[in-house]
Amino acid sequence: MRNERARWLAMATALIIVAGCQRPASPVSQAPADRQDADVSRQRDQRERQSAWLQLGDTERQRIRAAATAFAGLPADEQSRYRAEFAQLDRAEQRGWLLGPQIGALWPQLSPLFSYVPEDQRAPLLRILHEMSADELAMLGRIAWRTPPEQRDALRKELIDVPAASRAAWLVRVSER
Repeated sequence: MRNERARWLAMATALIIVAGCQRPASPVSQAPADRQDADVSRQRDQRERQSAWLQLGDTERQRIRAAATAFAGLPADEQSRYRAEFAQLDRAEQRGWLLGPQIGALWPQLSPLFSYVPEDQRAPLLRILHEMSADELAMLGRIAWRTPPEQRDALRKELIDVPAASRAAWLVRVSER
């Protein structure tokens, strides 16, 4: 069961990032304005995926490439099953996978803290999230769920301000509050 979950997570990551690189044909039956809106939306999604890809580290890119290769080797019905499962996730969870396999797997727990972040905090928080280990991310996810909405901004600022060398101890301290 755990191996199947890990496989699904890797496949989902590959789907969300790689799918943005494929441009589906626009249906001919669409009105010109609808086609234009669809094209703009598709271009925006493609830019978002490309930007997310460029922000990933080499290790995560390699994991995604390996997952994409494995996915391509699956029978068509299994690929369809994975695509259908992924399509059933809500849009926010799908977008969480743009942050890579490690963060994407924990995005449902992390999202309360990071779904709505002021522009000036985005880059430092993304850097921090990518630096954190899976255990640290899991601990931060538990903290995120316990933190009331009115205290999340202060918690994010604390996270940005804490030095990387002290982050693990800070997470323990905050989790014990």
